[in-house]
Amino acid sequence: MEERKHIVILAAGDFPTHEIPFKAFREADFVVVCDSAYNEIKDKGLWPKDFVVIGDGDSLSEADKASLGERWIQVNEQDYNDLHKAMVYATSHFPINGNHFTILGATGKREDHTLGNISYLTTFSNEYPGIDLEMLTDYGRFTACFGRRDFASFPLQQVSIISLTPDVPVSTTRLHWAVNKRCLRTWWEGTLNSALSDSFTVEGGTLVVFQTYEAKPL
Repeated sequence: MEERKHIVILAAGDFPTHEIPFKAFREADFVVVCDSAYNEIKDKGLWPKDFVVIGDGDSLSEADKASLGERWIQVNEQDYNDLHKAMVYATSHFPINGNHFTILGATGKREDHTLGNISYLTTFSNEYPGIDLEMLTDYGRFTACFGRRDFASFPLQQVSIISLTPDVPVSTTRLHWAVNKRCLRTWWEGTLNSALSDSFTVEGGTLVVFQTYEAKPL
């Protein structure tokens, strides 16, 4: 059986400083770096074990492209952003089944990019059914959810649920503020909840679920 690999996609938002996403970056088997994030790792001297840099090249100098050699992957199309290009590369070189994919650096700096990148989680999960995918920030973890899903948790973990299908009712179990067949028509309506135990369940349409790393008293 082929060994399970951890593939990281590094976007150009805030570079991770919390120990959980930073460890994911340092210990990844392979990192696909969006070209606008390349200067961050170069300036910090934080070179992954193995990596490529991908994008349209507008953020790299010709000297950088030359020094990267075969690690530089230029994709000129403009219909999708660099995060999408990086995910296409990652999933075409590493099978969906049996591997774990993590997006880092997807939030911060520009709020429009942050919102777009978070919503991409559902796009990727639709495009690659069964993918083991998460997005880590310095504060917590985003995952996509379709239909019903159980989440590992801990008491007083902060949980937020964002619905991208506002006309589909959402229900939860083992959260402090129960949601029972309620349509979350705006993004704020399902935020700032709290877990009651070591797991909870969410059921709805197309959802993004956020879980903090640390507990917070009510």
